Amino acid sequence: MKILDTDILVAILRGKKDTQDLLDYLSSEDITTTSITAFELYYGAFKSERASENIKEVDSLLSSYSIINFDKKSSKAAGEIYSKLEISGLNIGLRDVLIGAICIVNNATIITRNVKHYSRIEGLNIEKW
Repeated sequence: MKILDTDILVAILRGKKDTQDLLDYLSSEDITTTSITAFELYYGAFKSERASENIKEVDSLLSSYSIINFDKKSSKAAGEIYSKLEISGLNIGLRDVLIGAICIVNNATIITRNVKHYSRIEGLNIEKW
């Protein structure tokens, strides 16, 4: 299973040319995203100047993917990941930790451009695009 990170879905919304190549490449894969990514997309849409239009675009985009929720297993994994990163001084954003935890507990690979942060999460499968 492959999970699309927020930055990839934002690129799709913005019509970036290379995202069509990515979607073609992933066409035979089980592609999903997370409830945290959905939150991030809606947050951006609601605070934008064209909120109504952007919310509809996010609705349409997310209707194309199943969304994996942040559950109890993800919560436990995220707590462990976040504490280890904090202790080691390698903090990353909390939402990246939550997304990474969802990926780990679902044995999924995250498709992202944000390798700098995600590479700090031990055991996370990352595919840079």
